[in-house]
Amino acid sequence: MNTFSKKVAANADKCLFSLVITLVVYLAISAWFDLSQFNVFAGDDLRSFEAAQKGAFGYNQMTISVYKFRPVTALLFGIVTRVTHCDFHGVASSGLMLHTTNGFLFFYLLYRRIRAPLFVSLGMTAVAVFNRFATYLFMQDAALTIGLGVAVFLLILIVSTFLLEQPTIGRALGLAALYAVIIYTYEAYLVLALPLLLLGIFTFRSNRKAATILSAGVIFAVLSNFGIKSFVLHTPILIGTETRPIRFDPTQICSFLWSGALNLIGVNRGPAHLSLEDFPDSPVWVKVISIAAAGLSCALVFAVIAGAASLKPRELKRDALVRFAFYGSVIAALLLSASITFRQVYYWLYPAYLTFLVFLGFAMRARMARAWVFQLAVTSLLLLSIVREIYLSRRHSRYFAFQVDQIANNLFATLHHTTGNADVVVIRGDVPAKDWTFLNGAFSRFYHLPTLEFVSAGSPIDQTDQSRVVLDYTNNDRSFKIVQAQPVAASTPHRMNFEVLQQSAATFVPNDRWSTPTGTPEFPMSRNGVDCMIEVSPVEVIVPVPHSATVLHVCFSHVYAMGDGADIEIAALTPSGPALLLSRNVPPLTDNEFPVWRKYEFALPSQTQQVKLRVFSKTNPVADWIAVRDFSFD
Repeated sequence: MNTFSKKVAANADKCLFSLVITLVVYLAISAWFDLSQFNVFAGDDLRSFEAAQKGAFGYNQMTISVYKFRPVTALLFGIVTRVTHCDFHGVASSGLMLHTTNGFLFFYLLYRRIRAPLFVSLGMTAVAVFNRFATYLFMQDAALTIGLGVAVFLLILIVSTFLLEQPTIGRALGLAALYAVIIYTYEAYLVLALPLLLLGIFTFRSNRKAATILSAGVIFAVLSNFGIKSFVLHTPILIGTETRPIRFDPTQICSFLWSGALNLIGVNRGPAHLSLEDFPDSPVWVKVISIAAAGLSCALVFAVIAGAASLKPRELKRDALVRFAFYGSVIAALLLSASITFRQVYYWLYPAYLTFLVFLGFAMRARMARAWVFQLAVTSLLLLSIVREIYLSRRHSRYFAFQVDQIANNLFATLHHTTGNADVVVIRGDVPAKDWTFLNGAFSRFYHLPTLEFVSAGSPIDQTDQSRVVLDYTNNDRSFKIVQAQPVAASTPHRMNFEVLQQSAATFVPNDRWSTPTGTPEFPMSRNGVDCMIEVSPVEVIVPVPHSATVLHVCFSHVYAMGDGADIEIAALTPSGPALLLSRNVPPLTDNEFPVWRKYEFALPSQTQQVKLRVFSKTNPVADWIAVRDFSFD
């Protein structure tokens, strides 16, 4: 075998080995977070992927609407949406693969660039990949957004090691470009400008051009970001989570900085729905592990600083101090970034924690870190951290995003067991964060489900017809139980007709303001071969009730994909006053598809003399069309 063939064979073996290792790591991450138990999006994921269905432009416009500007993230969402067609498992697999890639980048940084020992690099990578800070994977929007940001952040740390070894113009340009990319991926990384400017100062003596290019590139990226937001988008430059303005409260910032620092060194501080389990609520043995990890972390930091100060010769000492100053400034900046809004979400601490591990990894290759005591301390810290993460991984169900996904998926699974043409689902019970979980109707729109209505536990349901399904929610296991899912059956066979509406249509005087065939808001039409009466909002029709009629039959559908849907109300008019029979919002059809006929059957109150049909819109003045194929009495 010649030399070329041997190289090809060796490279093929390396590629196969890398592929197998990647697959093993990916499967391990999938099993650790177990996202396969979910099937549908909830919360912010609904808004993000509903917007991303329009591609990168649609997602970018959505982020601008909430005062964010993330064109790089928008590009990723556009690609993932196109490839996966917004299938939950496809999107989740993309997030897991991105997390797997970040694990390999982190291992490469430690083992090949920092040159930490192999087993220490593997241990730190395991702790980083399976860390509680990575529970953002339960939110698919965050899995892509945060995952992409972490990937670019790790590339910045990798390129910085090259720049520190030998400053060149190309490496300075690359670092400045990566900074521009990361601030257009996630705004929290704007604070990296300070460590990168500090890096430029450190390298100024070695290569003035490279240092100048790096500093100028970082400053230009910051100014361009601020300028686009201020003068082009006309949005706030800095905005906190939930689009709340950032208010610099010194007391709150100090509290968050302290909690963040404790989390980095091993003490899990924070409410359970964000951190899985707060330190005071943990078992004694977990507290002991956490305190031991914190003690070892602090001892290692002090040992590193003292050891770096005593290094010789002078060049080696300067190199170590520069790297420690850079990593320390990155940690401090990221901690501050995670502490200036009204809430400290723990995946914001993830980049700072990765940098802390890199800080310890570099100490392992420094001359002062080769003592067996230091290596034993680092190994012990990793073992304690792995045990802590194994324990906390059993608390994933406490994480707020996990809870939201579980509620949405349980509802989705329960609705698949209902029968009939349900138009509305009434949910009784205190569903936590229901407006955010189902995003005020976005869940129903995205998955073509009935409209969701929420009432308090035990509330009586005063309207039961075949369009209505009633579920009871139980908070203990976040489950839903079908209470009433069967339609009220008619006593005799019924034939649809809308003769009473034809009579009312004849009473309208034609008017040019109505662009309809008859110039009126009510007229007959055939829709996909079905004869029906069209009601154009806003319109109100009152029809008489035949003598001895006790039941009203109604069947209708939206007609065109326009507006945001129409509201429809049906009321029985009696001597004692009106009695509401139906009040619904009818969503528009998608791309003028076939009508979705909704059937209703109402028992009329005694002495009902007339029935009023009203079609209107509470939010949009567009004249939506409602097709009625049945409006008759028995």
